[in-house]
Parts: sequence; C-alpha cells; structure tokens
Amino acid sequence: MVESVTLFYSDKCQDCLRARDHLADLLAERKIPFKAKEVSSNVDNRDQLILTSGQIGTPVVLVNKREVVGLNRTRLERLLGFDVGEEHPAHW
Repeated sequence: MVESVTLFYSDKCQDCLRARDHLADLLAERKIPFKAKEVSSNVDNRDQLILTSGQIGTPVVLVNKREVVGLNRTRLERLLGFDVGEEHPAHW
C-alpha cells in the first residue's frame, strides 16, 4: 500500500512541472498523500533530496521512501501499483 509520494523537481524543468501536475491529479483521485518539493530555490528541499536519494538532479520521486530517478515509468508503476499513463512525462 502506498502511504506517501514525494516529487523533487526543478521549476526550470518542463518535464518536472508536467510530472508534478500529472502525479498530483493521479494521486488525488486515489487519495494518496502527495508532496511536491521544488529544489532550485529551496535549499532545505535540495538538501533533503540529496540526503534521501543521493541524487542532485531532478526529477526524483519517492514512493514510500523508495526512489524513482528520472520518472522511470516501469519502476514508478511497480511501486505505485497502477498505470501512470503515457510513456514519457512530455505526454502528460
């Protein structure tokens, strides 16, 4: 069962912004808590990204604290347990 999902994103990344909006809608439909954390201008969020995932780039999704780097659709669907839609976030 998915207890929480966190997306670390940059406001300068168009795929990140589309993913933020798409995931927010999908997760709201399923009543799964979702947080979107912008890392370009928020140092605390950036530090949390690095500490929790070891990554410095975005996007990174944490599903129950398990990371999905770069919006890997297969891994994301496996962790969430449902189809997230199109193959690439550019289609979201």
